[in-house]
Amino acid sequence: MKWAIVFYALFSVNGESVEHISWGLTFPHHEKCIEFYASNEQRLISGIDDFKQFQLPKEAVLLEVGCAHAMADFDGPSEENVLTLKMPLYTGEQI
Repeated sequence: MKWAIVFYALFSVNGESVEHISWGLTFPHHEKCIEFYASNEQRLISGIDDFKQFQLPKEAVLLEVGCAHAMADFDGPSEENVLTLKMPLYTGEQI
């Protein structure tokens, strides 16, 4: 089982919550994630908008973006992620 602090984005798609995380950018602790977000907020939100346009239905609404503790087993049969210790940094607007 591996863990890292990652960014997550929570969307509402036709009334159902859909959560996505980014393993491409990880941090050793929440404070570093929060600092990075504060310095790059507009670029991160723009990147999430791009992701939404290409990966999610048109009706998707961004509910939340933040930092969280993520765990996953990349060596086992399941790569299901477990998110805990969520710290929301952006909430509630359609992109």
